[in-house]
Amino acid sequence: MAPSTFEDDFQAAVENKVIPGAVLVATNTSGTLNYAKAFGSTGVSPDAQPLTLDSTFWLASCTKLMATVAALQCVERGLFSLDSPEDVARLLPEFKTPDIVTSELAEHGRTTTKLHPAKNGITLRQLLTHTCGMANDFGNPALLAWRHSRGEEGCHFEVDISKLQAPLVFEPGEGWDYSTGLDWAGQMVERANGGILLETYMQENVWGPLGMRSTTFHLERNESVRTRLAGLSERVPETGLLVPAPAIMADPARDATGGAGAYASAPDYLQVLTSILRDDGTLLKSATVAEMFTQQLQTTTDAIPGSQDAWMDKLRSGNISVGIDPTPADITWGIGGTLLLEDLDGRRQKGTLAWWGYPNLFWWIDRKAGVTGFYAGQVLPARDAKSMELFARFEKEIYQRAKALK
Repeated sequence: MAPSTFEDDFQAAVENKVIPGAVLVATNTSGTLNYAKAFGSTGVSPDAQPLTLDSTFWLASCTKLMATVAALQCVERGLFSLDSPEDVARLLPEFKTPDIVTSELAEHGRTTTKLHPAKNGITLRQLLTHTCGMANDFGNPALLAWRHSRGEEGCHFEVDISKLQAPLVFEPGEGWDYSTGLDWAGQMVERANGGILLETYMQENVWGPLGMRSTTFHLERNESVRTRLAGLSERVPETGLLVPAPAIMADPARDATGGAGAYASAPDYLQVLTSILRDDGTLLKSATVAEMFTQQLQTTTDAIPGSQDAWMDKLRSGNISVGIDPTPADITWGIGGTLLLEDLDGRRQKGTLAWWGYPNLFWWIDRKAGVTGFYAGQVLPARDAKSMELFARFEKEIYQRAKALK
C-alpha cells in the first residue's frame, strides 16, 4: 500500500471528525508554487455546507496584520510616526495621561487595585508590538480586578472600542503583554484620516488594491461574506468530540476593531501575505517591510526592564502561544507578528514573521525561503493540539514542495 499523502491525512482528519474542515493556501516569491484547497465542511451542525475556497472565516487576531499594514501606510504618508508619544496623545486622547493599575490580595481573599500615573507616553511602535502597557482583561489579573471593582465584566473580543479603554499594566516600553494595542492603532488610522471608517480605509488602501472582495469588519453590511461564513466548533475536553459553538464577535459590529474584528476568505488573506513576501510595493515601501522583519523587543539594561525578557517570561508561563509546538527557544517580535530567530527543521526559517488567530488560524511569511501560507480553521479552544498538528503537517508539505521546485 502506498504511503498516505498530505492530502490523505487531511481528508482522514475530516472523516474521523478530528476537524470539521480547513482551507489551506500558500505561495512563493516567484509564483511557481500556488496551493489552495478546501477540506471538509463549514462546521458540525446539521446544516453545515462543504467548505470551498470562497468560504469566509472570522480572522480573530489574524486581523492584526492588516491593521498593522494600515497604520504603517499612515506613517509612510506622514500622518503620524512610529516613535512619537505626542502623535498618540493627539489622536488617542483617551491615553494622553494614562494610569497604571496594580493589584494585591487583601484580607478575606479580596483583591484590591491601585492606580498611579504613568511616567512614559505611548508610541505607535509600542501599540504594534504589545509593549505599550495595555493588556487584555482576561490575560491580566490586575486589569480584570479593576474591571470588577467598577462592577464591570471583563472585555473579550469587543466590537465597541470605548469599552476597551482601561488603565495600563506597566510603563510603556518597559514590558510586554498581549494587548488591545492594535485596536487603538486602528482608531489612529480612522482619526488621522478625517474620521474615515476603518472598513472604508481598508477597502481603499488594502483590500481594494489587492482585489480582496470577501473581506470585511461588518457582516451586517456584507451579506455575501456572512452567507459564506464557516461556523465555530468546540472540542469537548473529556471526549475530544466536536460540537457547534456560538459566534464570539457581536453582529452587528459597532466599531471595526483592528485587533480581532475582521472576516475574510483564505485566498483573500493570502493576498496580504503575498504582497509582503514579494515586497511588491502595493501596500508598503521596501524600507517599511524591512522594519516589520526587524527585532523590536529589547533585552534588559540597568535602567529599563526588558521587553524581550517580559515576552520570554510570558512564553514560559504557558499563557501565550506562538502557534508552534514545541515553542521555539529563540523567538521575538517584529512589527505585525512574532519574529523567529532560528531555523526550524523542515519548516520556517530564521527571520520568519508569523502569528495566529483564536479559532486556530495560522499564517507565516518566510522571506529567507521565499514562502508564505495560511491555515484557516474555526475550531475552539485556542491552541487546539489537533489543529496545530495539522497546521504543522501543512507547513512541512509546503516547504517540501518549495524545495522540489528549486
